[in-house]
Amino acid sequence: MPSDQPNTGNSSDQPTAPYRVLARKYRPITVDELIGQDSLVQTLSNALAMGRLAHAFILTGLRGIGKTTTARIIAKGLNCIGADGKGQPTLTPCGVCTHCTDIANSRHVDVLEMDAASNTGVDDVRDIIDGVHYAPLSARYKIYIIDEVHMLSRNAFNALLKTLEEPPASVKFVFATTEIRKVPVTVLSRCQRFDLRRVGTDQMARHLAMIADKEQISITEPALKRLARAAEGSVRDALSLLDQAAALTSNQIEDDAVAAMLGQAGRMDAITIVKAALAGNPDAAMTGLDQAIKSGAEPIMVIADMLDYIHMASRIAAGGSIEDLPETEQAELHDMASQIALSRLARAWQIMLKGHGEVNLAPDPHAAADMVLIRLAHVANMPTPGDLVKKLKDISPDQLAPPAQPDTSAPKASEQHTPQPQDKEQQDTASSDLVAPNLADQDEPAITAPAPAAPDLMPAPENMTQLAQIFEDHGELKLAAYLKTRIRPVQLDAGRFEFSTDKPLDESTPGQIAYLLSEWTGMRWIVSVTSQSGSDTLNEIDQQKQQALEDRLNADPMMQMARDTFPKAEIHKITPLTGMVMVDDAQSDDANGDVTANAPTNEPIDKPVDEPNEKTADHA
Repeated sequence: MPSDQPNTGNSSDQPTAPYRVLARKYRPITVDELIGQDSLVQTLSNALAMGRLAHAFILTGLRGIGKTTTARIIAKGLNCIGADGKGQPTLTPCGVCTHCTDIANSRHVDVLEMDAASNTGVDDVRDIIDGVHYAPLSARYKIYIIDEVHMLSRNAFNALLKTLEEPPASVKFVFATTEIRKVPVTVLSRCQRFDLRRVGTDQMARHLAMIADKEQISITEPALKRLARAAEGSVRDALSLLDQAAALTSNQIEDDAVAAMLGQAGRMDAITIVKAALAGNPDAAMTGLDQAIKSGAEPIMVIADMLDYIHMASRIAAGGSIEDLPETEQAELHDMASQIALSRLARAWQIMLKGHGEVNLAPDPHAAADMVLIRLAHVANMPTPGDLVKKLKDISPDQLAPPAQPDTSAPKASEQHTPQPQDKEQQDTASSDLVAPNLADQDEPAITAPAPAAPDLMPAPENMTQLAQIFEDHGELKLAAYLKTRIRPVQLDAGRFEFSTDKPLDESTPGQIAYLLSEWTGMRWIVSVTSQSGSDTLNEIDQQKQQALEDRLNADPMMQMARDTFPKAEIHKITPLTGMVMVDDAQSDDANGDVTANAPTNEPIDKPVDEPNEKTADHA
């Protein structure tokens, strides 16, 4: 029965073959067709020629760089027997023998390809472990290809270790992964590792041009460069983008069409926005951004292009070169690098890099991109730290030092006092004597800001008591407690403090003590812990003094008489006074029998820090 469809030149019993995407159609068959992997090709070629081929390989690199393709080429090369059936292992398989065709179609019984992303457990690996003990059915080698091997579980890796270390001579392993850091080192040490490199922009553009010529696709040089840059070194991504662009433009690919497809601004548009922002013109920069977005560009892509140009301009300003750009773009970048200092470009890079993250996370990327441009334009003309230092060096000391002014600051609270009535007249007279001459000498009033007061520095402590007191006065109670209870001084001089300790301290304690002492005294301090035996701690010294005072008090006849009169009385605390205090009869009669024991000494004895509660004196 005739078909109702118009005759297209194809017989109804011979349907048109389904379209194969370019990434599959131009998949390399031999290692010579791999681009940008010269080290891998050279190593494998020499290993085959010298008979030193490893039993396990691991291939790592970014997506679409050729890891699985290389694994299949290795599998075909090891098992290829040539068109005449007498071939030997080679890296240029014939592609026509039974083994080559079966491996290319993923149906070879001795070449097992497993996706670790969907086969992660021990049971999946156990099938491999059981299978390695059987000889190949038809091929020279039994080859196991495990893609995305980093997805295997830890137990699966452990189960594979012994087999991977000592496999049979007829078994080869080829692993592929994009996350090499997730593969255990015990596995890496048993494999020969190859890092597949990113393909450069120029080499990628030449590869795309060759394929476009074979496919009869017309494409401009700028469009090739844009596609190559967008692929970021991945050959598969580049071919997929070429496929998409060819379908979009009916095999007539222009740069503008590629930019619209990728959501990018024109390259010159991005340069214009960068130059406007760095010139301190936010209005022109935001206008350029609006036009780019209206043309179909995404704000995040515009910011990314600006980052790219700032980076390239910085390289040129630092003495580097950029070769994979059109002449017009190179001229613009050289002009930018000559007009803008490298320090300003570096600052612009930091602002744009932070802005890229903000635009990526913002609910309104357009508004976020506007704010990034405003920020960049705002700081564009601000002096850099180097400029400020240079200006300060050019200023003479007379210009830096302000004229001396009388101290008009308010007196401290400790110095303030209320004048007595009889002093007020004298105060007024003294004040007028001080102020009047100054006012008379000036032609017109002037207000000068007072010079900043210098920080109050303390003298260096001469002993442990002064040292601990300094920390207490500044509120560093924890360090003050350490100084009293745990630290045994070995040497304490101005700028140097060595000590030992019986109890562990925080590792940062010496550094904290040195830093704070330097801040408070204005001199550099070196604080270190030594193994030498130090003196007693302040707490131990206080306890010794307290005990000596108790012994002296117990030997006093008056104290012995008090103990005889009140045998149940206990001494809880001894408080030395600055002098002998006489207690008259009226006080003693009116004090309910409480008598304070006085010691004629000027040396205060503090309670040890370790005592949890302070007990009051209770002398009978």
